[in-house]
Amino acid sequence: MAQLYTIGWAASEPKHGTSVNQNPYTMFSLGEHIGYGQRARIQYYQVWARGDVMRRLQKAGVKKGSLLWVSGSLELEEYTRKDGVTRDKGLRLELSDWGFVPSQGRTGQQPGQTADTTAQGPLPIPDSTIDGEREPLPE
Repeated sequence: MAQLYTIGWAASEPKHGTSVNQNPYTMFSLGEHIGYGQRARIQYYQVWARGDVMRRLQKAGVKKGSLLWVSGSLELEEYTRKDGVTRDKGLRLELSDWGFVPSQGRTGQQPGQTADTTAQGPLPIPDSTIDGEREPLPE
């Protein structure tokens, strides 16, 4: 099982549903930029969340365009395209943790949301760089 840790944006609105086993879930697409220059492209993951992680996503109001860091187990999954015939493969991420990415002095949450988006709270924004070879590290 591969573990993935990445930063991307919600490329679709989260969809909430119930599996055939009557387990609730939330699913959305996550896009990330990979490569540089002419090789730059966007890679998409299908993100699935269940249990407490799902409830945190719903409570925080993640929506299309939200910038997120995510971690979880990654699988290559076969599926049938919308034409009903063509078989293809996609990357599926079973979400184990996530949070909003801080940007431009904000904690990354959408307007009108509280900052409590992860179990640890929002990620801190460093106010300076520490040179570990010349300066003592904070305790």
